[in-house]
Amino acid sequence: MNAKISKRGRRIVFIAVISIFALIMGVWIGTLLSKNAELNSQLSDKQDELVGWQEENAALDALVNEENETALMEEYARKAGYVYSDERVYINGS
Repeated sequence: MNAKISKRGRRIVFIAVISIFALIMGVWIGTLLSKNAELNSQLSDKQDELVGWQEENAALDALVNEENETALMEEYARKAGYVYSDERVYINGS
């Protein structure tokens, strides 16, 4: 018994293999595209979150700089001998 496949049979097998391969690739590409869309959505959410954190950070930096500037001005004023009008100054003689 010879297991020769006719030319038509080989063609059918070839088309079936190519069709199955194309189906598998289509499903695989569809899965990748779906995952890509999900990751892009997550990236967009994280970028929005980052913008919020950056805005909060800028506000906190401004507050810290403002407090540092006020403290620095007060230090220079004290060194120059200035005091608040309702402040009592005690000088340590030791």
